[in-house]
Amino acid sequence: MKTVYALNWILIVGLSTSLAVADPCTLSDGQIELNNVSASGGNCILNLKYSFSLDKNKGNKFAYIHFWKASSYANPDYKKGPVKSELGNVLGTIAISTDDPVSLLSTYPDNTVNPLFAGLTISQVDLGGGLYRITVDNILLTVPGACSGLPNLIADVWATQSNDKVTPPVHCLLKGNDTPLPVTLARFQGSLLDNAISVSWTTAEETGASHFDIERSADAKEFVQLGRMQAKGNSSTSQQYRFLDLLPLSGHNYYRLRMVDKNGSSEYSRVITIDNGPNSVAFELLGNPVLNREIKFLLKNEDVSGIQLLDMSGRAVTFSLSQWGNEFVLKPRSNQSSGIYILSLRRDKAGTMAKKVLMP
Repeated sequence: MKTVYALNWILIVGLSTSLAVADPCTLSDGQIELNNVSASGGNCILNLKYSFSLDKNKGNKFAYIHFWKASSYANPDYKKGPVKSELGNVLGTIAISTDDPVSLLSTYPDNTVNPLFAGLTISQVDLGGGLYRITVDNILLTVPGACSGLPNLIADVWATQSNDKVTPPVHCLLKGNDTPLPVTLARFQGSLLDNAISVSWTTAEETGASHFDIERSADAKEFVQLGRMQAKGNSSTSQQYRFLDLLPLSGHNYYRLRMVDKNGSSEYSRVITIDNGPNSVAFELLGNPVLNREIKFLLKNEDVSGIQLLDMSGRAVTFSLSQWGNEFVLKPRSNQSSGIYILSLRRDKAGTMAKKVLMP
């Protein structure tokens, strides 16, 4: 598939190796996705989403993510949790409590390292058998230099059971490498609606693209085609697509895209998972950008008292709510400036889900 990023660079993430130093946990399937890029004073601000899979069967308590430029990769030995001097020119670090509900931490074992915290959101999906998919979104990394010449990125993740404040042992590790990310989509995601599942994706540029086949599986092994959407073919601007599965399977639904060129060649996207169980939570915006400063959203199987509206600095915005069935309308109580806000849902046992809202 010749659908490529408009920017002349590639995000790098460690996908290949899950190294168990002991055996209390396993880490796998690291994934970086680009939300957007902006220039600031000659530097680039990357807004990223990072997700990984963690087997928590053995009682893991904490996980830590580090990001570097590939050319500045510190490559710690991870015999213990790396301290600031071992991290070198790290672009950012994220600290996570993997207890239920999963949550972000504002501290790192080496207290001279300050993790990214404000404005981040975190969520997890139970994949069964002790395996969880953990996702951190709205990660802002500052990369020196102009946006037209961004370097490759590397991300490492390590986890531990220990609350040692200085040198905790590393119980499992997912190391980055310098292999290009094989997914050519800028974004591919799914959302549970009231009685359906929405699958959406974004391309940054298209060359010779023919169509997308949307495929679904009940076990992530055998896939069937649900539908087909024509690609724009040739485009130098971002394009968005959406497919609605009106008859999703009960339980886990696995989706992937088969991306086909006009010459007949094709490749597959990564696989995403949406849970359609009887108690699964549906949380989805109903229109974005919003109209008339009213944020409309769907919420099913979760207490609406967990809803928060935050500005990009993490400050809470007061609001009123009205409800019709599973649909809600949120109105800020005071006049808010135009810009991007975060609609956040804090769940009792599964961390936080969040949506970016554009308020014109």
